[in-house]
Amino acid sequence: MKVILYIATSINGYITYGLENSDWVSKIDWQEFDALKNRCGVLVMGRKTFYQAGSNFPYKGALNIVMTHNTELLRNEIANALFTDRTPKEVIKLCEEKGFKELMLVGGMELNTSFLKDNLIDEIWLSIHPLLIGDGLSLVQKFDYFKDLEFLGLKQLDQGLVQLKYKVK
Repeated sequence: MKVILYIATSINGYITYGLENSDWVSKIDWQEFDALKNRCGVLVMGRKTFYQAGSNFPYKGALNIVMTHNTELLRNEIANALFTDRTPKEVIKLCEEKGFKELMLVGGMELNTSFLKDNLIDEIWLSIHPLLIGDGLSLVQKFDYFKDLEFLGLKQLDQGLVQLKYKVK
């Protein structure tokens, strides 16, 4: 199964403004998000990203998996959504068993890091917005290892937005 980390970021690497604000993400980026979501058919997020989604959750056209250890959230039963405390490897296996070929990982920072540490991310798609954010959450937590990436391509979008695609070696 191919795991694609898809994330909107500022040019200085923040995925939120402050601890949870992502209202700055452009409509153009949401269109790209929707296209990949529809292609993959499944997206995985953590608890904080679930909360940020608000009334947009569950995203239409895909199985929405929320990874959390929050016991209240684990009791949720929402159509097209699954709340689980499984490990990243177990979630990937579950998706394979359900017939998915690609999985869209949409964060946040802690979940991205856990997938990356276990070498479970095949590609990283960065939608880089033409703005600087003074403080927020970054793409991943600090870690003590090195990851080589191979450049796959660049897609130039409207309003100065660019999308970079990398393969994780």
